[in-house]
Amino acid sequence: YKSQNISTNKNYTKLLQFKKILSYIENNYQNQITLDELANILDFNPKYFCKFFYEMSNKTPIQYLNHYRIENACLMLISTNLSITEICLNCGFNDLSYFIKSFKKIKGVSPKQFKINQLNN
Repeated sequence: YKSQNISTNKNYTKLLQFKKILSYIENNYQNQITLDELANILDFNPKYFCKFFYEMSNKTPIQYLNHYRIENACLMLISTNLSITEICLNCGFNDLSYFIKSFKKIKGVSPKQFKINQLNN
């Protein structure tokens, strides 16, 4: 019985740690975020942090960060008149071509086509 309680406490601790990372990403996604920076938040080495993050989300930290940034870019595309370049920079991407490539990979269309599709719905 006690080993089950220890396991529950360990899982709760992991959830709190994961929530801390997600909150950090949510509050800082517009800025450059490095793997070392994320790992340091939990005082983990980068390799262990990647394993921990994947275990919790089934995504690498960079995959998750890019997905989060693209979701925010979608909101900006449909709710602002900012250019795609401005949205790219506001969402933490430094390279427009990488932003467009990441956007297409996640959404299946370019940012421009996404905006056109949303305006026609």
